[in-house]
Amino acid sequence: MGGRQRLGVQDALWLEMDEPGNLMVVDSLFWTAAPIDWDRYRDVARERLWDRFPVFRSVVVRGDDGAWWWEEQPGADPEDRYEHVRLPEPGGDAELQALIAAQRTVPLDRSEPLWRAVLVDGYRGGSAVLFRAHHAIADGVRMVQLAFSVFDPGPEGIVAPPAAPRASRRGIAGTSRLLARGAVTNPAGAAHTALTLTGSLVGSLVGSATGDVDTLRKLVLGTRNDSTCWTGTVGEHKAIAWAPPIDLDDVKAIARAHAVTVNDVLVTCVADSLRTYLRRHGAVCHSVTWDVPVNLKPFDPTLPVVLGNSFALVQLELPTSIDDPVRALEVVRRRMDRIKRGHEAVVDFGLQALIARLDKRLYRASVDLLANRAIGVLTNVPGPDVPLHVAGRKVEGMLGWAPLTADQVMSFTIYSYDGKVFVGIAADAGLVPDHEEVVEGFSAALERIRLLTEAHPGP
Repeated sequence: MGGRQRLGVQDALWLEMDEPGNLMVVDSLFWTAAPIDWDRYRDVARERLWDRFPVFRSVVVRGDDGAWWWEEQPGADPEDRYEHVRLPEPGGDAELQALIAAQRTVPLDRSEPLWRAVLVDGYRGGSAVLFRAHHAIADGVRMVQLAFSVFDPGPEGIVAPPAAPRASRRGIAGTSRLLARGAVTNPAGAAHTALTLTGSLVGSLVGSATGDVDTLRKLVLGTRNDSTCWTGTVGEHKAIAWAPPIDLDDVKAIARAHAVTVNDVLVTCVADSLRTYLRRHGAVCHSVTWDVPVNLKPFDPTLPVVLGNSFALVQLELPTSIDDPVRALEVVRRRMDRIKRGHEAVVDFGLQALIARLDKRLYRASVDLLANRAIGVLTNVPGPDVPLHVAGRKVEGMLGWAPLTADQVMSFTIYSYDGKVFVGIAADAGLVPDHEEVVEGFSAALERIRLLTEAHPGP
């Protein structure tokens, strides 16, 4: 990358979108049952992140032309990027969730590299790491790969003969291959690797494909997202919650029984959990819309040293007025299929590029207008189906939360790892009271679908 590198158009867009109530910071979490040797962990992180990726030792500066640049800081020290804390007793989920919630509204200092790591002792007798990085550094898929680059397939770490390539490259490539085995795909399953639109924007939308008709409808008419109990202006008080892990084989069995994808089942559980939450709070919505990130570049297991963003946000409307989760599953499957058959991801990427070139006030208003069509961001990360290790300790679980913008109230994450599904939310505490009910409802929804499937098997 050299000493200076201009931010891409989309990277600069996310850099400009920080607001007190919703920061453009990706929060990633993993934890171990046994305490981590922090000296060993920091050595691994230095070699595989700090030394390899110049952006981790760079700050953002504005050039004479008004553009943003990454500028390497020769005297920067990775030790300055760590905060070491011990959870208060009893050191359980509630204490760790409170720590993460408090961090969600702590901005990253623009005069320093735009990432920090909180090293946590005392979580259930083991350790945890909260890694915070600005969205300007990389998109979600690359963020996941970066997080995985500090992991090893076994507790002994990476063992190779002296003639082998650098350990940092082996670490990234090795764990990324495990990631690929786990089929890291786009949450909507709607990947388009071409970044250019052929023909005019309108021309790409007037075809006969149902998915493209639906894309045109979303752009022109918008999506249905009823005003309800969580509608309002976000504040600076956030809340975090997650559910006990779910057996992935149970989800796969349901998907097979109904001839749908695992993602269809998981997304339907989100819809049913929101329906239950709304009903408990005296509200009914026909549909709730989410922004869903879709990667636009092929998966690269080695990771280029220049990272950046190459993704689009498609809008997924989840049915929240259907009491029968099996019927809701069929509705979700049809809507997901329309997204897969269309070109919404590529069109939205082009629209983001156009918005990013507008005057700051205009693109801020445009982004807010589009973002407020959704209640938040929904991500589904299918990770490796085998256990990983960090600094010799087995990783027990992992989660992460995408940043929100405008008045979006909830970041919902589904994370599959080592045969389990981890579900978590980051929500606005004022607009989403009793936020724990959302993730509790997810587990309850899966059980409902399982029981109905056993009673009335699908095709």
